[in-house]
Order: sequence, then structure tokens, then C-alpha cells
Amino acid sequence: MSLAQIIDTFLIAFIVSYLLTPFVRVLAVKLDYLDHPKNNKVHAHPTPLLGGLSIFAGFVVAVLTKSKIMAMPSMQAMFLGVFILLIIGLIDDKMGMMPNIKLLGQFLAAMVLVKSGLCISFMGNYYINILVTYIWIIGITNSFNLLDNMNGLSAGLAAIAAIFFAIIAYLNGQFAVAALSLALAGCSLGFLRYNFPRASLFMGDSGSLVLGYVLSALAIMSGWQVPVITISVAVPLLVLGYPIFDTTLVSVMRVLERRSVFQGGKDHSSHRLALLGFKRYKAVLAIYGICLLLGITAIIVLKTSVIYGICMILFAVIVMIGFGVRLSFVDTRSFGRKKGINEI
Repeated sequence: MSLAQIIDTFLIAFIVSYLLTPFVRVLAVKLDYLDHPKNNKVHAHPTPLLGGLSIFAGFVVAVLTKSKIMAMPSMQAMFLGVFILLIIGLIDDKMGMMPNIKLLGQFLAAMVLVKSGLCISFMGNYYINILVTYIWIIGITNSFNLLDNMNGLSAGLAAIAAIFFAIIAYLNGQFAVAALSLALAGCSLGFLRYNFPRASLFMGDSGSLVLGYVLSALAIMSGWQVPVITISVAVPLLVLGYPIFDTTLVSVMRVLERRSVFQGGKDHSSHRLALLGFKRYKAVLAIYGICLLLGITAIIVLKTSVIYGICMILFAVIVMIGFGVRLSFVDTRSFGRKKGINEI
């Protein structure tokens, strides 16, 4: 595929998502797909959901126009997995769903990919490779689901990560994977226009689950289907470093506070930044900046020497641990009561 064809995939996904989102918003109101304010939510008024439909449509249309993407061995399996998670998300957005049922749906979607042959191969043992692949796909899918807690956060980080995966794939000569990555970036940015800084609708679980699932697959496609452990194995971890960081921070803090990891709450890194004095949109922009820096670090690690790459990785890990420790001291119980905390 030429560079023009790869960029064309981004444009198609962006245009479809951008043009379809207003119609999806009207449909959400008619079908009563509304996200009502709750104790664990930051919005003050009922907001239409179903933004995941425009993300899904933009991604699928863009991919279907490119025969070389559709010819990829795992592409049909990915479509099936995406459809499974879309349905799971739509049901959850409408009537709620038990965490174990949602987890089962994520497992089925992951199984579809693994059965198609999409699996890491650098762990040295077939069964360990399979296990780690399942944990990775389900973990990243959940991380984006949890990350969808503030306007523009999940869609923006998905777009940034997808663009970096596109760059990595292009540098590695994986042009179809680069186009697939840009398709995800395009549909995310098309939706983002209506979700940030003010949100006229939310993507819902039908969007966040799909974004996390596709990104988990892109990580394997663009960097992990190698038989030998090298420094480049850390590249996808850096690109998706912030979702991993946020999920880890929330999980650790909830365990320490003896709360359910699956319970919703205003204790994510975005909420903690808001409590430190950031307006909500500035907290999201700050997180975008961190994600960009992690992505740039990933590119440097990919193209530099092993020693320098290890130093870059260690520095990034130390900085993120320090950042997490600082955020862990923020008392999230005051969210919503602190003056100015509800400002966009």
C-alpha cells in the first residue's frame, strides 16, 4: 500500500464517523440511550450515548474499502470480535450488565482473535504465549472501558496510540497494519469533535470496549509477533503506557481501600488531576501530553541502541511510578465538593 492509500483510510474513517455522529445522537435520544448523572459520574445532565456506533461504522467502512487490510489473516476474526463487544456494550449501556457477563464477552472476543492465529510468540512456551495474549487483550479492552470517565479521554488516547502504532508499523514495512491503525485513529477523532471539550454525547461501553480491543490487537500485530525477545517488545507497552498506568493505579488503590476493582468511582488519574487544581479539559490535555511523550519514547526505543533504549524505558517507568505515587495521596472523596471541580 502506498502512503496515500494509508492516509486515505484515515480520511474515510474520520469523515464517516464525523458525519454520522449527529444522527447517532438523535437516535440515542429517541431510543432513550441516555447516561444519567450518578454518584460515580462527573456530568451534571443526562447525555446521549451510542457514540460507539459512529466509531464502529467509521472503522468498518474504512477497512472494507481496502482489500489489502481485509486480506490480513486475522481481519475477519477482528471484525467478529468487534461486533461481539459492540453488542455487549450496547446492552450494558441500555440496561447494565454484571461484570462477570461482560468479562465473558471479552473472553469470547479475545478467543476469536487467538483462534485466528493472532498471538504473541516471544515467551518461549506455547501455552504461556496463549495465556499472556488473553490477559493482554482483555486487560487493554478493560483499561479503555475504565478510562472513559471524562470528556474526550478515551477517544483522544485511542487516537494518539493508534497514530503511534501506524508510525511503528510503517517503519517496519507493515503497511496494511499502518492503514488499519489510522482507520482507528480516524474514527476516534471524528467522534472526538462532539465529545471534547464539551460532550454532546458519550461513546458508551459500545465505543470504549471496541477501541481497547482493536488497540490490543494492533499492539500484537505491530510489535509482538516475533520469536525472540528484544528491546522492541517494550514499544507497545510504552504506546499504551497511560491506560495501563491508570488501570494499575485505580486497581491498587481500590485493593488497598478494600473496595471492588470493578466498582465505578471518581478515583481515576483524571479525577485526581482535577482535584490537584486542573480544570477537567486541562486534565485531559495533560494526559494527552503524557501519552504523546510515551509514544515518542517508544519510537526512540525502536530506532536506538539497546543500552540507550533500556535507559529510556527505565526512565519512563520511574517517572510514571513517581507520578502514580503523587496521585495516590490525593483524597478522591472530596471530588464534587471541592470548589470549581465540576468546571469543564
